[in-house]
Amino acid sequence: MKLFKKLTAVILTFSLLLTSSIVAFAEVDELWGVPFLAYGASLTESQRDRILEIFGLDDLEEGVHFDAIYVDGNDLVYFLGQGNPNASMLSSVLITRRPAGSGVEVNILTPDYITRVTATQYATAMITAGVTDALVEVAAPSAVTGEAALTGIYKAFAERGVELDEDRMLVAQEQLQLTASIASDHADNDDFDSYVLDQAVIEIQSELADHYQQTGELATPEEIQEIIADILENNNLDDILTADQINRLRGFAGNFQLTDAINSQDFRDQLNNFGNQLGNIIGDLNISLDNIDRGAIATWWDNVVNWFRNLFN
Repeated sequence: MKLFKKLTAVILTFSLLLTSSIVAFAEVDELWGVPFLAYGASLTESQRDRILEIFGLDDLEEGVHFDAIYVDGNDLVYFLGQGNPNASMLSSVLITRRPAGSGVEVNILTPDYITRVTATQYATAMITAGVTDALVEVAAPSAVTGEAALTGIYKAFAERGVELDEDRMLVAQEQLQLTASIASDHADNDDFDSYVLDQAVIEIQSELADHYQQTGELATPEEIQEIIADILENNNLDDILTADQINRLRGFAGNFQLTDAINSQDFRDQLNNFGNQLGNIIGDLNISLDNIDRGAIATWWDNVVNWFRNLFN
């Protein structure tokens, strides 16, 4: 079963890659400009060169084809309201603005080195923070948890004159840490799928936004509890998550609805766009895995692992 969970993750990653209709340098957004690279400030010169290769920028001129900034521990504290100003920052992100209505897409180009956060967890947190219509690619030269990568995204938007709401950024970081923590806690549970958890969080946010739109009021603690209980049950997570994890979800939901995302049409549009994409892919994967030739999986998986290793060597 663990093998099938890995297979699901890989197929989902490929599916998200293939659904992108925008090639990084196919066009330049006239308001945003060229793509923006946010380097981790702790990278050595050779690591920076490797990051450029991974992003396909090594033969392109900075300032012409892309702009670049550095992100350090001070930025971590400034944008996330937490962390160590002396933190080692290695993960880097490349942000390309996309046409309105495209939605948010995240691709992790070094999956072996981003050890704790998934592409869907990045994407949903970005949407909560107020990021819209962007292709974000994440990479690191060595193993990192990946939780600080949002800092580079936020700083890049600030450099382009797009000021994201502070409260939403803080709640987005809470969301990222919560979903990554729950996924890590259940990594050895064959019945748990982190993508289903991500989908459940999307549904919780959507339900809360719908409630506010329909009533003009925030959900009460009792209503939040009921919403979360129903969604976890519908996603077969109610018997998997612990009482503490469910309480943390309730706390996150309460904090989320206190931000202006609760009444933001942009937020609803971006969340629905991504949620529909994720839900469709998960549904397709469930059908595919039910009919797959299990006898050939082990060999296929070995080939996929070797392909990823060779890709960045």
